[in-house]
Amino acid sequence: MTFRQFIQLLSEKIGLHQIPVVTNANEIRYFIAEDAVHHQLITKLVRDIYKKNNCGHLDAVIDSEKTMTLLAMMRATLLAKEDADICRVRLMNQLCEVATAILSKEKHRYNNSPQFKVCRR
Repeated sequence: MTFRQFIQLLSEKIGLHQIPVVTNANEIRYFIAEDAVHHQLITKLVRDIYKKNNCGHLDAVIDSEKTMTLLAMMRATLLAKEDADICRVRLMNQLCEVATAILSKEKHRYNNSPQFKVCRR
């Protein structure tokens, strides 16, 4: 799955008000619109996923393990704060839940593809 596909799926599942994706963007700096409810959190999250996966462009393939590890670390950091905003915590929990569903479905699809089975023989 590509970075663009992943973030767009997150946006569809969670909502454009939380992750306002600019679908025709060509660069990471233009990919998220400025009207996100938690703009700073979402911008950091999206850029960190991009960096963690060493994406050189929006259509680079991401690694589900790296992405989920990053999300878990960001969630843990947010939860460790004494003054954590409950709305941000709920959003982060939802992001982790939806990302897990998206990436596990993608991993299952990949593992069951005919090409993969041929390579495993």
